[in-house]
Amino acid sequence: MHLIWKRPDGFHGASPTDFLVVELEGNFRLWLHKKDKEQYPFRISGGWEEGEASVRINHLVNLLPRPQSEWLDYLKGAFNHSMKENPETFYGETKDWLNTLTRGVKGDTWEVEILSQALKTVILRLQEVKPLFLASFS
Repeated sequence: MHLIWKRPDGFHGASPTDFLVVELEGNFRLWLHKKDKEQYPFRISGGWEEGEASVRINHLVNLLPRPQSEWLDYLKGAFNHSMKENPETFYGETKDWLNTLTRGVKGDTWEVEILSQALKTVILRLQEVKPLFLASFS
């Protein structure tokens, strides 16, 4: 499974005003489409679940500029729609999946750096909200 960055140029006939820019560590900037949060900015290829997985990673990446409360709402909703019975298991599998994606980043050097930093930031945000997420099921 590979994670690929969709470049913002010409995406759905979009103009620069259709995007917001998220500052990441290391002086990286990630352009997020203001409306299409399912198909942009990344795409997963090489697996039978690639469409569903692309939507999943894009939902998480589009949470980057959002407050912790929206991360918590997303995680609770995703858990409730999953087949998992235990929130700890769900959280662990989500984090493992993100770590797997980190090893499957593809693109030019600068694309790999942006993708890697975005994933690293998503993982950090998930770690920050983990106690609240688990406590909400206690």
